[in-house]
Order: sequence, then C-alpha cells, then structure tokens
Amino acid sequence: MQSEANPAVGWGFFAQAGISDGNPNPIKWSVIAGLGGNNLAPGREADVWGVGYMHYGFSRHLLRALDAFGIEHGDESGVEAFYNVALTPWLRLTGDLQFIQPWNPAANRATIGALRLQTKF
Repeated sequence: MQSEANPAVGWGFFAQAGISDGNPNPIKWSVIAGLGGNNLAPGREADVWGVGYMHYGFSRHLLRALDAFGIEHGDESGVEAFYNVALTPWLRLTGDLQFIQPWNPAANRATIGALRLQTKF
C-alpha cells in the first residue's frame, strides 16, 4: 500500500519459505512472514513499524540424534513487533518486543523487550 501524497511511503507484506531434505541441514523447513512499513498518518511518515512471525522445523535426522542423547526437542517459533519513531530527521527511537518458543520444550518461552536510540550522520 502506498501513500497517495508520496509513493515512496507505504507498507507491505513480506514472506520467505524454505525447504530441504534435512540431511545434513539441521533445518528441514522454515517460514518467515510479516507486515511493515511507514506510518501513513500525516506528519508521521518517517516513522516505521513492523510485525513478523518465524517458524523453524528441524530435520528428523537432527531430532533423532538429539533423542539418542536424551535431549528434549521440538520446532522453534516466534513473533516480533517494533515501532521506530523519527524524533528528528537525525534521531530515531525504536521499541522492540519479541516472543520466542524455543526448540527445547523444557525451556521457558522467552519474552524480550528492547529500546534503541539511533543517531544518523
């Protein structure tokens, strides 16, 4: 989707998928998808945002090897969202939040928040 006032400003969908035979690759298949772009509100077009999802399906060869060592396992997935505020043309502040379900089912789900301040020269 593009801004009618400025076609260089907009947002859109992205996706990537991969598949392999899983031998010797540790990942048999993966999906990454999301939505992101500029804020289309008047005066906030320099702000950018995004939300994405990822999933990694591990190869059966790897999972059988982990079984041999008694290591619990599963696939891994996560969601991430961010918003980048243009405070000035040269100063940006980003808030980021991630939720990750790790491949090890005995491990807790991870929730990670972050702030970043960026200066552009």
